[in-house]
Amino acid sequence: MFRARRYRVLLVFATIFVLAFIHFARSREQAPSAWSAPPPVDRHPASFSPNPPPADETIPKDSAPINAPPSPPPSSPESSDPHSADEAKEPSTETLSDARPSTSAEVSNPSSDATASENKNEAESGPAQSQLGSQSKGDSVVDAPESTWPHPHWKKMPEQYPLAPEDLIQLPAGQSKALPKLQADFKDESSADKMKRLERLSTIRSTFEHAWTGYKTSAMGHDEVMPLRGGYRDPFNGWGATLVDGLDTLWLMGLKEEFSLAVDYIKTIDFTTSKKKDIPVFETVIRYMGGLLGAYDISGHKYDVLLEKAVELAEIIMGAFDTPNRMPTLFYKWAPLYTVQPHRADKKAVLAELGSLSVEFTRLAQLTKENKYYDAIARITNALEEYQDNTQLPGLWPMKIDASGCKKTPTHIDHEVPRGKVPAESPTSTAPTKPHTTRPAPTDAQSYTEFLVPHDARSLHEDAQPADYGGVSRQNYPSSESEYRASFDKQTPDAQCHEGLTSPASESEKYGLGALADSTYEYLPKEYMLLGGLNDQYRTMYEKAIKATKERLLFQPMIKGGRDVRFLSTMTVPKQPGRTKVTYDGDHLSCFVGGMVGIGAKLFGLEGDMDLASKLTDGCVWAYESTKTGIMPEHFSLLPCKQGEKCEWNEEAYYKALDPNMQERLARAAARKEEKEKEREKAKANEPYVDPEPEAINSIKKSHAKRERGNWHVIATPPDDIKKKEEEVVEPVDDAEEEKAPSHEEFVAARIRNERLPPGVTRLVDRKYLLRPEAIESVFIMYRLTGDEYWREKGWEMFEAVSKHTRTELANSAIEDVTVQTPKPTDEMQSFWLAETLKYFYLLFSDPSVVSLDEYVLNTEAHPFKRPQ
Repeated sequence: MFRARRYRVLLVFATIFVLAFIHFARSREQAPSAWSAPPPVDRHPASFSPNPPPADETIPKDSAPINAPPSPPPSSPESSDPHSADEAKEPSTETLSDARPSTSAEVSNPSSDATASENKNEAESGPAQSQLGSQSKGDSVVDAPESTWPHPHWKKMPEQYPLAPEDLIQLPAGQSKALPKLQADFKDESSADKMKRLERLSTIRSTFEHAWTGYKTSAMGHDEVMPLRGGYRDPFNGWGATLVDGLDTLWLMGLKEEFSLAVDYIKTIDFTTSKKKDIPVFETVIRYMGGLLGAYDISGHKYDVLLEKAVELAEIIMGAFDTPNRMPTLFYKWAPLYTVQPHRADKKAVLAELGSLSVEFTRLAQLTKENKYYDAIARITNALEEYQDNTQLPGLWPMKIDASGCKKTPTHIDHEVPRGKVPAESPTSTAPTKPHTTRPAPTDAQSYTEFLVPHDARSLHEDAQPADYGGVSRQNYPSSESEYRASFDKQTPDAQCHEGLTSPASESEKYGLGALADSTYEYLPKEYMLLGGLNDQYRTMYEKAIKATKERLLFQPMIKGGRDVRFLSTMTVPKQPGRTKVTYDGDHLSCFVGGMVGIGAKLFGLEGDMDLASKLTDGCVWAYESTKTGIMPEHFSLLPCKQGEKCEWNEEAYYKALDPNMQERLARAAARKEEKEKEREKAKANEPYVDPEPEAINSIKKSHAKRERGNWHVIATPPDDIKKKEEEVVEPVDDAEEEKAPSHEEFVAARIRNERLPPGVTRLVDRKYLLRPEAIESVFIMYRLTGDEYWREKGWEMFEAVSKHTRTELANSAIEDVTVQTPKPTDEMQSFWLAETLKYFYLLFSDPSVVSLDEYVLNTEAHPFKRPQ
């Protein structure tokens, strides 16, 4: 009995301890980790076969699938990540719930059937009556459907500015012209050459399989995989950009089972909803619509769902064209509460985004026989053609354009200098406009400022392909209906916005063929081919543009080795009389120009342009070869040779470019040194004299006093040391100031060493490599146009460098600095890595009959559209 009582207290304490431990363990299990990589959406992940099929052009139809077929999870609005690329870089500490945490490393849980069904039922429930009118027989009215907050679903609504069917611009009809042959006549290859080519082809396909597996197991159904830590990012509305974008590459590489599984997943995409409150029209068209149509064409029209999903998406995007002048708003707010409101195009539209929709909508019109899709982009083409001869550089368009069609205010006119003929006014559409209720226009300056904020002022996705300009909205969907309705007060369009394209309200305009402009020019010859040569409008526009480019933008850089290459400059032209600024740069986005010029040379019979295409393409090859990694930097500055003079390497001229302000720099250094000397002399003159002897005596006296107190270990400080310390206090020496200014040679050598500048490069503006495809795109096209093996060898060197420095355990990543031996990855893999870059590498070593340039047109995201025969 005594023992039981004795241990009872210990038993109680032990019980309490065990309960506390269990409680703590459970709480730890429930606490989410913001850094944990999401489990794969595919519930039965399996890696690719360790033994890939033999490298050949064809894969047997009965070949085994790389993975066991997964059950594609149902689509749900909850599966879209609303967060942007920048937000993805910061981990979240929020608790996991139905609302996603604000990090791209969040856990990816497939939505349940019940959730998807519930959302669908909510979206399809009866609409609430709006103040815009009530529905009755024979009345043209608008009902504003209800929205399930915060994830409404798009619904087709009557247009605010409709076109009568007879006013639609018709798709050109008739027999296609016999266009010139683009591809070279290739010689038969030897067995050794074929073996070498197939080995390289197999290596490229393995790299694709590695990246695709990483995406599938860590981010399936989302826009992009994070190739370092796993997880996903959703910068393109969360519909699965990499999945759709890489679809036709799967087919081309013979991965037919993977293609079939991807198609099954695409069936579940719900384009009618997103956590993003707007759609980036350009990026959506080239990646999603282009991906669906390209896969539909390359697979021989065997998968009807691909065309059906393309039509579903197109119907949503068509609302962006519902403006007074039919120019699209490039960030389209798709929800019903917005679509029933009138809106207009952007006052500062990015040229590439506005002019790069033609190929995709034209192909959709050809496949569906719907003229409304062609009409949408034909009106943009007409406006561009009308504006082309009336810009400050006739033949070229500025990188930013006022597409709103609104009449200019006097303030706007005052900032512009008339140049040549004023663009003719576009006639106001005679199509009947449905009456609608509009909110009053802003009446104060602040409201107008907010009302006129251009879309491109928002943060742009740094990669959009042509990546810094394919902007991605970073704004999430409003959390309440009242918040959304409040935005209407700032977006009421001007009823008089029926004009065409014109110059934006700015002090100057920038011209070039790189970022913000590229694919508008690229699409001119491609649209001509896609229409079978039946619309000479595109040929005329291209010829004017390439003529102005050669006259105003083309330059030869001074580089070592006597290599004859070309690059394109950019020009900033002031609207008021002033000096035009020319920037002699090279950038990765401009590398598409070589391929474009080569196609234009053959297609339109432009003499001498094929040689120019070779020099432009080889310029980008040189840029790859110039860095330590063997990869071209994103953006860099060059030293141009004088036009018409022999271009040879000149060390003195190069050094002067690296130290352009040598005289001023040395003069400033001398002035600083002289001023410092004066300050020191002045300080000495004003300083009272201090005799160190008394201080030394006092120090010794203090030491003796300490000895008297028994501290015999203290030794007095010698007078000389005291004097030295006092001098240091009076005259401090600043090494940085005292350092002699470097000479011209020392300064230049330090710049080259510290900035790791390749010979000929005067500045590295951006050292990144974003997995971009433009350089290999032109290399591929030049090989197909000429049959010259030089391009294949250069392409292989590029592939080896890119593969080596971007590969991660999971996939491939963009890198921060191409000038260092071991570059740091940025944990980003944009969808164009699978859609374009690896596809172009693969096609370079494929048999030339695979995606022949005489049979297909490749859109700016490398999706193959069948040319009419």
